[in-house]
Amino acid sequence: MRGDKQMSETINVLVHLPDFGIIDLPIAYTLNTDHKRPGVSIANCKILLDDENLPEWLFTTTFSIAYTSLADGIAYMVSVSTDWQSTNRSHETMLSIVSSYIKLNEDKMALNRQMAHVEQA
Repeated sequence: MRGDKQMSETINVLVHLPDFGIIDLPIAYTLNTDHKRPGVSIANCKILLDDENLPEWLFTTTFSIAYTSLADGIAYMVSVSTDWQSTNRSHETMLSIVSSYIKLNEDKMALNRQMAHVEQA
């Protein structure tokens, strides 16, 4: 995962929910490193939908995802924080899928940077 605070990234996340079909959620996020806790990166996320287009199961459009890695970076633990104390199955599924999309996007960007560095050498 990236280091210090970066520019906002925007991704489209496709979430398949049994009761609602496939939902396309545009999400903006910034990724920050917690310098007090090495190995912890926090993605602050916002779903970019107008109020009239928000699904009824969506409790909040803002949330944070913490990625905690082991020292070797092989394994990650993911935890999600929202402003709401309650949730539902659809909301939990969406949060789980979004956390995976962000991790995959960050890994892809890191690989692209590595390949660009190799090509320049």
